Amino acid sequence: MTRILVVSDSHGNAERLRRIIDREKHFDYLVHCGDGVNDLMHVNIPGEATVLSVTGNVDVGRGLTGERIIHTVIGDKKFMITHGDLFGAHNGLYLLEKEAKKVGADIVLFGHTHIKYLREGIPLLFNPGSANNGLYAIVEIDREISCSHHLSA
Repeated sequence: MTRILVVSDSHGNAERLRRIIDREKHFDYLVHCGDGVNDLMHVNIPGEATVLSVTGNVDVGRGLTGERIIHTVIGDKKFMITHGDLFGAHNGLYLLEKEAKKVGADIVLFGHTHIKYLREGIPLLFNPGSANNGLYAIVEIDREISCSHHLSA
């Protein structure tokens, strides 16, 4: 089984991000969906974990450059990872879903709205919520995808 820790919108709260990582400890991937990606430089990430991160609108506004969308395969599932602002996530998820279908994604990990969200189906749409507020998510891939939201102190 593959275990993925998903965070987004940490917005400079590296301490909260550290607590989330320490709470979960064992994961194969850490995905940061933007707005606070520099916070990853201030936490200890388990050495065996692969880190995937995209820049969000606030990151870009601060002059950071980096991937805005990542397409990758984990297990046998096609992932699309983005912040959400490029697809107007605050105004609905239609454009995000449309892009995911266009690229054949099984699951989309995104942030931007600060609100945890799960819509099952293909593509599965999953927002962990704001790590700045202690929200994060776990995605587990065995034969199927399992997604769960969590809250850290």
